[in-house]
Amino acid sequence: MKKILLFILFFLFSFYSINFYPHKAYSFYAKSVRVVTLKEAYILAARHNDTIKAAKESYYQSTLLKWSAIGMVLPDISLKYTDQRMHVNSAPSPLSSSDVMNNIFLFFFPNYEYSFTLNEPIFNIGVVPAYMSARNAEKSTKMALNNISADTLYNVAVDYYTVLNDLSLIKADTKTFNEAKFHLELTEAKLKAGLAIITDLLQAKSQFYAAKQELISSRNLLKAAKAHLAALLGISRRFSVVKPPKPVLKKALLKKYVILAYKNNPNIKSLKFAQKSADDETGYYESQYIPRVNFLASYNALSNVHFIPQGSTNYWTAGATLTMPLFQGAARIISIEKARSEANRSMYNTAQAKRDLKARVISEFYNVRSLRYEVSTLGHEERFASKNYMLVEEEFKAGVATSVDVVTALAELTRARHNLLSAKLSYYESAMDLKRLIGSFKRKLISLTVDKFN
Repeated sequence: MKKILLFILFFLFSFYSINFYPHKAYSFYAKSVRVVTLKEAYILAARHNDTIKAAKESYYQSTLLKWSAIGMVLPDISLKYTDQRMHVNSAPSPLSSSDVMNNIFLFFFPNYEYSFTLNEPIFNIGVVPAYMSARNAEKSTKMALNNISADTLYNVAVDYYTVLNDLSLIKADTKTFNEAKFHLELTEAKLKAGLAIITDLLQAKSQFYAAKQELISSRNLLKAAKAHLAALLGISRRFSVVKPPKPVLKKALLKKYVILAYKNNPNIKSLKFAQKSADDETGYYESQYIPRVNFLASYNALSNVHFIPQGSTNYWTAGATLTMPLFQGAARIISIEKARSEANRSMYNTAQAKRDLKARVISEFYNVRSLRYEVSTLGHEERFASKNYMLVEEEFKAGVATSVDVVTALAELTRARHNLLSAKLSYYESAMDLKRLIGSFKRKLISLTVDKFN
């Protein structure tokens, strides 16, 4: 009953606040929105993103391969129990019917056998390349996990800056909308005063509705960007963002960026370890031609000596076995050739990946430089367009300029604002892509200390 009364009071308070104090109610509503910083977004993605979780499972499976190789040198211990009924033929003899019925079950002799066996490998050279192959496969999968995680963090950063860019776009379009609305009201006033014609009003309305459409479009873009970012983070779309520091790239020569990419890029490392794993796998299959030596020991216990005349019911055996394969068909040769082909494939993939990586680093390096100058140029253009619009608007008030001049100036200002924001977002994306190529997002993932595999 107490809970019901509290719920009713809370409902009445909320209704009263919304109807009589809408601004205060909105502020209370806004405070409940979750604020996510860029670092928190990285941590949420590392913990909740299912793509990273799937890659972690693949890495965990690769860690088990080493134990398969280690198991090749561990003993094989088994216990065998056999329960049998044996029938023994005897010479026929005249017996009464009662004796026959009594001796039916005497024809079956129970035999119980216990066998305890130990098989210990003494010499198996194939264990070494098998273990090395498993270890390199584990490292390759770990680098693949780092690559997937780094790509995910890069996507998080891009979407985060996209949300910020859309917020800035909404502010710019809102400002443009208010300017178009003010111009429309001014034109209507001048039309009533006989200082404008109907064509001026139609042009002002056209610009007003175009600005309104731009504002609606930018709001929809924000919703889509937040939905995409929320999917990466594994959270609800009910969150807000704060402006993080701009991505900074240290001034360095192009050659240094290429060297850093070769050294730290996780995808290149993954391919290199995959090639080493395939080489070791080839060595494992080739080592199968080398003889193997095992130590065998067993202890056996029988229930009786009926089938072992003058023998003991308990006995043990011990010895060594030498296994030297001479011919096993085409299976081994095919396995060797497949492993060699896999090693060659990894080698070619690594070589091509290094070429592609170098080309991407060069491309992003110069792209960052171009976009930096483009942002600076478009900033000047946006400021010039803003001043030009203000001057034309003042001239229109004074009757010197026409409505066409105002609409044209406002359209140029809108275009300049959009171009500037688009160039900034492209610059951020290009800078973060260059940081990803040189391994910065991998180091960021390690610094978060949320992944036990890094």
